Parts: sequence; structure tokens; C-alpha cells
Amino acid sequence: MGEEESKTMSGLTALILAAGYGSRIADVTTNPKSMLPINEKSLMDWHFDSLAKVGIKNVVVVTGYKRDVLEDYLQKFSTNFNLEFAVNDDYKVKGNTYSLFFGLEKVETDFLLFDADLIYESNILRSFVEDHTANQILVGEGSIDDIESAKTMIDADGFVRMTIDKRAVTDSEKAKYKFAGEAIGILKFSKEYRDDMFNECKKFLADEANVSKNWEHVMNEFLQTHDMGIHQAASNIWVEIDNREDYERAQKLFGAH
Repeated sequence: MGEEESKTMSGLTALILAAGYGSRIADVTTNPKSMLPINEKSLMDWHFDSLAKVGIKNVVVVTGYKRDVLEDYLQKFSTNFNLEFAVNDDYKVKGNTYSLFFGLEKVETDFLLFDADLIYESNILRSFVEDHTANQILVGEGSIDDIESAKTMIDADGFVRMTIDKRAVTDSEKAKYKFAGEAIGILKFSKEYRDDMFNECKKFLADEANVSKNWEHVMNEFLQTHDMGIHQAASNIWVEIDNREDYERAQKLFGAH
């Protein structure tokens, strides 16, 4: 499969992974991380505001940690969105590959995958959605030397072959691939790729050693046989919130938005 045009990329479903505990930010909140407030709106409010602006109505949220609290909070969006929940009840053991797998059971269309712990300018999402190229990873500026970031590595044809998170890029990886930026945590999949990813997750999770692994691991398996392009973010106004420092940076960036 190449970087082909989807017939519409309309009717997109947003799949938001929000099951995790967020242990690295437990000193800030005991609620689900996606409820963190920034400028009097939660991260989820920011997501849904952006989805509304680009016309996406179908939303699947994968819950887990304090699911009742989060699901009750999100009911306010059920009037204007077709909102469904998938559940990763065993979120402490089952990593977010399981969350992705459970979420995909509810998705039957082209879809956008979101990490819930993101905040971004809505024009970033608009530019991504209005690019009708199917199967892309949204990429922002970054450094190949940033251990924490999800470093996006592309082949000679410009397709993503791996993302490298929480570790350094090896010399052999640098020789094989080119660094394209930091994966923000928003991806676009066609319906066909949705089906393939669902099967990849099923195969990946059949190995007990993979039960706790995050979805980046299954994604790297998927990328070896599927062409995913990159879309450069329209701005650098975005933050992935892992810890208190990230949260404080997000408050500064979005405090006046």
C-alpha cells in the first residue's frame, strides 16, 4: 500500500486512548489525566472543541482508571457527538496496546487515533484532517537527541518505518532511516489500515510478553509492512503532558488561548 488518496476521509471516527493511570503526574491530580484543567477547560474539553471545529462527530473514548468519573464527565458531549466508550478494565496490567485493540472493536470507518494527554491548537488538527492523504502520522519539530520524545524515523521514500520513544536512536538506525521530527500522538488511518491494525494488535497481544506494552510497539511492527506518510504540524503550539513540568508548560502556552 502506498500513500494513496482516501475516497473521502470524511466520516472520520476519533479514537481517544484515555485508560491510563498517569503515575508520573499523580502529584498534580488523582483524577484521570485527561481531566487536567488548562485555562478552565480540561484536556478532554480541548479535544472535543477541536473535533467540533473540524466537523468530526463520531468519537470513541477508551476508559480505564476511574472510568466512572471520566465517563460521567464526558456525558455532556453526548448531545453533539456520537459518543461511545470502550473499556480497558485491567489498565494496570494491560498496556495501551490493549486500549487500542478494545477501541478498534468500536471503530468501523477511517479514523484518527489520539493520545488523550495532548493539548494542541485546533488549526493543527484542521490541517491534518484537510490533508486528504490517507494513513499519516502527525509530526512536529523535535530533536533526535531528545530521549523522552517519540522520534519519527522515515525511509528513503518518506514513509515512517519506526518511532523510537524513551531511548536513544542507535547508530545503525541512524544509518538506515532519517529523523523526521517528533510524533505528536495523532495518527490517521484508512478503514483498510484499521482492519490490518486490529489484526496486528490481536497477533501482538497473543504473546504474553507484550500484554503491558504501549501501542508504539505494535505500531513499529505494523510500519514494517504498511506505508504511513508524515504530515508536518501547522504550528508548534502543542504539548504532550507526561509530568508536572509538561503541565506547567501547557498552562503557559494555552493560558491565553
